[in-house]
Amino acid sequence: MSLEFWRNVSVVWIAIHAFILFLIPAAIAYFLVRGINWLLAKTKLGFSKAQGFSRQVNEKTDALSERVAAPVIAAHSRATRIQKAGESFIKNG
Repeated sequence: MSLEFWRNVSVVWIAIHAFILFLIPAAIAYFLVRGINWLLAKTKLGFSKAQGFSRQVNEKTDALSERVAAPVIAAHSRATRIQKAGESFIKNG
């Protein structure tokens, strides 16, 4: 057997090893993508429900904070108005 024969055999042998070493990460990546797609399909409904619940909480929190803050703002504005009137009376008086 000549050197050319063993050269060809070694090239084929290296090509087979390279293909196998490429095939393993490709198979892992394929199954990871399938698993992520499955996970997204299963959790999409849960996320939409959670988003609706979060929106309701946000709306109720905004409404409640406006109800609580309205009297405080009104009292503060009345106090400021009285203070400004007193300052104006003292200056002009």
